[in-house]
Amino acid sequence: MIKAYNNTWVTNLYIRETAAGWVSKNLLTTEQEAQIQKAFPEHFYRPGIFVTIGLFFFASIACSFFAGFLSLFFLDGFSDGAFGIFSIICAIAFLAALEFVIRDRKLFHSGIDNALLYAAVGAVISSFFLIIEGERPWLYCFLSLFILVPALLRYADLLLAAVTYFTAAALIALILTESALGKALLPFAFMIFSFLSYMLVSRSTSIYYHKCQQILEVLSLATLYLAGNYFVVREGNALLNDLPASTQVAFAYLFYFFTAAIPIAYICLGLKKYNRVLFVTGLLALGASIVTYRTYFLQLTISQELTLAGTFLIIVAVLAIRYLKNPKKGISDEPEAKRKFAYLEAIVAAEVLGQAPQENGIQFGEGNFGGGGAGEAY
Repeated sequence: MIKAYNNTWVTNLYIRETAAGWVSKNLLTTEQEAQIQKAFPEHFYRPGIFVTIGLFFFASIACSFFAGFLSLFFLDGFSDGAFGIFSIICAIAFLAALEFVIRDRKLFHSGIDNALLYAAVGAVISSFFLIIEGERPWLYCFLSLFILVPALLRYADLLLAAVTYFTAAALIALILTESALGKALLPFAFMIFSFLSYMLVSRSTSIYYHKCQQILEVLSLATLYLAGNYFVVREGNALLNDLPASTQVAFAYLFYFFTAAIPIAYICLGLKKYNRVLFVTGLLALGASIVTYRTYFLQLTISQELTLAGTFLIIVAVLAIRYLKNPKKGISDEPEAKRKFAYLEAIVAAEVLGQAPQENGIQFGEGNFGGGGAGEAY
């Protein structure tokens, strides 16, 4: 899939942000950061968060005005077919405007391009609900993925990544809940889907999709845990089968095991692989597991539970901080970014130190500046 944004600039932006983080940790000087800024230029328009929000609302209003103006040509009323044509025309116009502002105005998730992207995708998908009205609900999700997945691969939008994941999950749920057997297998299907999603997403090494990858990893880990959580399975079973109250589910002991084992596995793998996403998700899942067991098994008052939990957490935090004051096996209480793109660190070091490293099969040139031949002469 051809990327909408300049991939070189996206990579350079990541390097510059990495260098800025190193400066805040006193690993680089401001002069060295200035060298990196010069060596890795990017020319995206990226306003502050408040300006971005304002531009997003402005672009959304502009899209609404355009749609309202276009609707004047359909004064005779909207039939299902006419509304489908109207939506397609709007989508084409929004998409053309999106490509223009990205290429000509150098926007990079600056509010306007996000609004145009959501308007274009929404216009196409909304037409499905009228053109194929009366069909099975899962068909809408299935067709929507044909729009969402290419849009995600081209524009790498965070919200679009989350919507795509939930649409795929909804597709599985809608298909399986049409039968009694499917309802029984739904937790296992979600666990398999989440595991495969995480394995697929975590293998990506593209900086272009780095932030989308983080979102999808978190969602995959969360749904994998929730699909095996006893509370979710038990209450979800009652909801799907219209039961007046939740009852014990089949294979209950298996879900007891999943509720306890999955958070522990996340925490252990997070520590072993120095993966902050896995570790933090595991801690949150562990808290949810404690609440689950408390709901069905523990008979303590809220004050007693809070006292015990607070005491336990304080003791664990103090012991962990003291133990990790000096790094043990590469683990420290000092915050550190995930070194997934380690070869970028080698490039930055080359620019600062004037050395030509060779890592991950990357061959650098013989320039005096260490930047692939960008020395005194080419």
